[in-house]
Amino acid sequence: TQIETDRRLARDRIAALKRRLAQVRSSRAVMRAERQRAQLPSVALAGYTNAGKSTLLNALTGAAEGTENTMPYIMDAVRAYATLGEICDAFREVFGTYTETARL
Repeated sequence: TQIETDRRLARDRIAALKRRLAQVRSSRAVMRAERQRAQLPSVALAGYTNAGKSTLLNALTGAAEGTENTMPYIMDAVRAYATLGEICDAFREVFGTYTETARL
């Protein structure tokens, strides 16, 4: 009957989800152990979208162009999960790339 079929499908789906959850738990346990072994601090931040991160990087660029202390802006960008590359790009945009001149 249809009810029996629906129950079987639901049981199968539940079993598949439990298997997947076990895989996720296993991989997360490995990652957690690696973080603990490396003694990395962990921070959780919610609510930032890419648009929010872009706004913070733009604020960082603006601070670098002026005479403001850029450290608070750098920290805000880091808290919004901006990568080191993105932060460096913001500074390169303002200051350019340093090239050492050869001394003889």
